[in-house]
Amino acid sequence: MYKHLVVAVDGSKTSLNALNHAAGLIGSSDAQLTLVHVANPAEYMALAPEFLQHDSYEAAAVAQGNEVLDFAEKTAQEKGVSRINKHLLVANKGAREMAQELVDYADEQGAELLVLGTHGRTGLMHLLMGSFAETVMRQSHLPLLIIRSTESDAE
Repeated sequence: MYKHLVVAVDGSKTSLNALNHAAGLIGSSDAQLTLVHVANPAEYMALAPEFLQHDSYEAAAVAQGNEVLDFAEKTAQEKGVSRINKHLLVANKGAREMAQELVDYADEQGAELLVLGTHGRTGLMHLLMGSFAETVMRQSHLPLLIIRSTESDAE
């Protein structure tokens, strides 16, 4: 059905669920799966510099992002997906820029479906943390498959 799916991965159980759903959609077809991680160096600024094993916040974000992508690639291969691309994006601002980077990349690559997980935050946490999935939904014209987290994902 779909020839090219883009899956956003962040290392969480929720993004792993999204990846598993995408792999299931691909099944044994020859569809392309592109794994995308949006690294945000600002997330590492809360760490004390002595905890960083890299020269900069961006280097730490990129190193962690590459680990997430490698794990996601291995997971997709174990699910039988053979055509896999990986791509790391770096966004230095907040969720809105991160979402726009993902949407723009998926568009540029000719994706037919964008797949991502949502942590399902509500109330105060939604107000404080925002919703990456909601922002992607507002910015994308591509079909979206949003996989909601489960209670076991939050543990």
